[in-house]
Amino acid sequence: MRYSISITKRQRERIPLLLRVVGIGDLQEPVRRPNGFPLWQIFYGVSGNAEFFLDGERAVLHPGQIAILEPNIRHGYQSLGGDWVIHSLGFNGDACVRILNCLRLNRQGIYSLSNPGLFRSHLLMLAQLASAAKPQLDFCSKELYSLLLDLSGNVRRLPMSPAVEGSGLIKEIVLYLEDHYAEDLSLDDLSAHFHKTPEYLCSSFKSVTGETMMHYLRRIRIHHAKVLLMESPDAGIKDISVSCGFNSVSYFGRVFKENTGYTPQGYRLGIKDSQ
Repeated sequence: MRYSISITKRQRERIPLLLRVVGIGDLQEPVRRPNGFPLWQIFYGVSGNAEFFLDGERAVLHPGQIAILEPNIRHGYQSLGGDWVIHSLGFNGDACVRILNCLRLNRQGIYSLSNPGLFRSHLLMLAQLASAAKPQLDFCSKELYSLLLDLSGNVRRLPMSPAVEGSGLIKEIVLYLEDHYAEDLSLDDLSAHFHKTPEYLCSSFKSVTGETMMHYLRRIRIHHAKVLLMESPDAGIKDISVSCGFNSVSYFGRVFKENTGYTPQGYRLGIKDSQ
C-alpha cells in the first residue's frame, strides 16, 4: 500500500522536513530514471534481492538493508530474479539537506542496518500517520526526524561498484524509451532511429532484458503515471494518460489495472479494485 501527501505552499514554507510518500509492502517493478526523482528516497528490502544503478555505480540491496537515493540523480533498480518487495519513503523540505548532512545520511547508496526492527517501527508509524484523511504534517515531520536520527547511529554504507547495464545498444534503447515514453512510438520508429531491423532490435533487447521493447515501454509509461497520480493530485486522469503516451484513456485504465490491480483513481486514493 502506498500513501502520498499533498503539500500546500504555506505548509512547505512552514514545515522544514516534509513527508511526501510512504509505501508498505510494495511489489516493486524495474525503474530507470535518467533525470532522477524530485524527492529524497529510502527503500527498505523486505524480500528478494535487487540491483541498484546510482549515477554510474552499482550495488545489490538485500532484505534488511536500505538504499538512500538523492533527488534528481540518475538511477535505476530492478529485481535480480523473482518478486522484490520493499517499504519506501519519499521526503523533502528546506531543512532536508542540512539534517541529512548533520546525520551523515547525505550519501546515496546501500546501507546495512544494525537494528532493522527500529526502522520498521518508525515506518509503520509514518504509514499510519500518512493514511489519515487529513495527515497531521507536524506529527509526520517529527516522526520522520526521529527515524532519520535513529538511522544515523545504526547504519553503515556499503561499497559500490562501477555499473555495467547490458550492451551499449540496450542501454541506448532504454534511455531513449525513458526520454520519449510520452510519444507515439512504434517498432518501425525505433528501427529507423537505431538503424537496425525490427527483428534484430527485438531479439537483442529481449535476450538481455527478458521482455519485448513494447512491453518495457508500457511499464515505463505505467510507472510515470503512478508518479503523476501521487505527485499531481489535481491532474485529470485523461491528462495523465496523454502525458504518459496513452492515446486512449480507456486503454490506459485497462493497462494500469492489469499492471497494478488498481484503477488510476483507485491508486490515487489507495483503494484496490476487487472487481
